[in-house]
Amino acid sequence: MKYKKILFPIGAGDDVTPRIYGALLIAKWFKTHIDILSCQIDPSIVYNMKMTLRGGVLFEEFLKSAKADLAEEHAKNEKSFNQMCKELGVEISDKPIDGKASARFIIRDGKRSVVVERESKFYDLVVAAVPLSGKITGTFEAAVMKSGKDRIVIPRNLTKFDPKNVLVCWTGTPSNSRAVTSSLDILKQASKVHCITAKATLGENAQDSLNMLKEYFSLHGINSTYEMIDTTSIPGQALLKSAKDNNADIIVTGRQGENGLREMFLGGTSKFFLEHTDIPVFM
Repeated sequence: MKYKKILFPIGAGDDVTPRIYGALLIAKWFKTHIDILSCQIDPSIVYNMKMTLRGGVLFEEFLKSAKADLAEEHAKNEKSFNQMCKELGVEISDKPIDGKASARFIIRDGKRSVVVERESKFYDLVVAAVPLSGKITGTFEAAVMKSGKDRIVIPRNLTKFDPKNVLVCWTGTPSNSRAVTSSLDILKQASKVHCITAKATLGENAQDSLNMLKEYFSLHGINSTYEMIDTTSIPGQALLKSAKDNNADIIVTGRQGENGLREMFLGGTSKFFLEHTDIPVFM
């Protein structure tokens, strides 16, 4: 699929600059437009203390200070955004430019997770940074689970994006199948595509399923290698080990599952993977 517009919501944490940089790298590789989305909640809603402060004078001073801090933070992030766009050769533009990487820094009022869930419906692809310590946040869940779009989850410090070596985690589930088809353009441009599965995932039909996947890829002109691997007692560990052993630049997998290799999904079994990966994931 040719992506026309990508969304990257700035989540929680102080390391905003490297996350924006990583998102811009994605847009540059796809030669498409990306919106860097920053959200804010009106301090008067969050800190409704007017009735407790004499005459509301202290409250008004507090609001003035809080709003000034927000404005300063957004200005700082936008300045960094402008500098990185110049460094990467990404044009700053309110609208997509056909065949060229472009970007826009936008600010929306409202709770971040709510805004992301609502606005992500109108993009082709959503990029989300791995949450701190692998702990799922409302913003991450909104971007990955509730957008209904293709997603790329990136490390919080992504300095290069050139997916020449792709690892496909094959589980045969609906979301996994959809991710494989959606990633065909990436796979066709790759120098190496390596597919893995496990009997713990597909049972005795694992080899037959891999053979059918090979036939499917061949239909699209994709040459790939295949491997049956063993899972471990730590969910997500086998997938990450295989990705590192194969020097993968990106992993293609689904977003829901039950255990181990089966799939990376939101919940306890994804925590190890999210906490330790430094490899982007296409879902």
